[in-house]
Amino acid sequence: MSEIRYDVVTGKMAVISTERGKRPHDFKKADVIKNNGVCPFCPGNENMTPPTLVEFRGEDGMWTLRGFSNKFAAFKKDMDVAKHEGELYKVDDGYGVAEIIVESQHHDMTLGQMEVEGIENIMKALILRYEDIVKDEKIKYVQMFKNFGANGGASLEHGHWQIMAVTFIPEVLERELKGVERHEAETGRCPYCHIIDEEMKENARIVAENDKFVVICPYASQFAYESWILPKKHAKAFNEMDSDDVRSLSYILKSLIKKYEDLFDNPPYNIVIHTVPHHDRRDFHWHVEILPRLTTFAGFELATGAYINPTPPEEAASILRLD
Repeated sequence: MSEIRYDVVTGKMAVISTERGKRPHDFKKADVIKNNGVCPFCPGNENMTPPTLVEFRGEDGMWTLRGFSNKFAAFKKDMDVAKHEGELYKVDDGYGVAEIIVESQHHDMTLGQMEVEGIENIMKALILRYEDIVKDEKIKYVQMFKNFGANGGASLEHGHWQIMAVTFIPEVLERELKGVERHEAETGRCPYCHIIDEEMKENARIVAENDKFVVICPYASQFAYESWILPKKHAKAFNEMDSDDVRSLSYILKSLIKKYEDLFDNPPYNIVIHTVPHHDRRDFHWHVEILPRLTTFAGFELATGAYINPTPPEEAASILRLD
């Protein structure tokens, strides 16, 4: 038996295949691709990357985190593509920003293996770069994310995050913004605050919580073992976190990723941060989405946009639950 579930904010549907109920051992371990060449992200190879934009150093004077422009950027400020509009075709230049945050000097260290202080530095670096990037009035949205593993889209093994800033609001974010607006107009409540309250009462999809954040497996999970980290207190913007927020987020993110690593033997995944566009006055509730890449999207998903999830989020939450 399957269920078709709908996301209350975006309206996106997910097909939850309740009869499959895949547990961690049912997923094939992704092949690990090792590159034997020189890593441009390792200490001593700084000349292989663009100049440093943000950096944290340890007591020994060595950098522990380093950020710089992406050498192979999809978006650049010097893009010069002729604009064209017609009845069928429209094109704008690819103006924007693409940056890399190397999260550690250690080539093989995973996010779950890092000290909490190291993850705090990642969050601080993302905020520093975000606040600098949005000074450019052409930029409408800044997407911060991490790809891990070849199937997660990581082209280099060395742990890193990416920042891409663009001159448009992505469709996914626009749907979320409109969904928040619609739900607030109908109920007077932020849908994410509403979700948090209901999930805390029901306790079927709660994975973890601390003083500042709650982790859930969303009701209409599109990915097997998908989870979200949401601020308990309504907050529109990721970059407005204070030091206590950063520490609480870092603790819960480390514990959650460590659980994924242990359960699935370092699976490929994506971490994406959804925050309100900087110049947008609409309401929002920022959050972090962890999207394990345990299954392959095939014809049905690509043709319809509806994803088949072989693990009900209730079961996923019970397995991911942090002590």
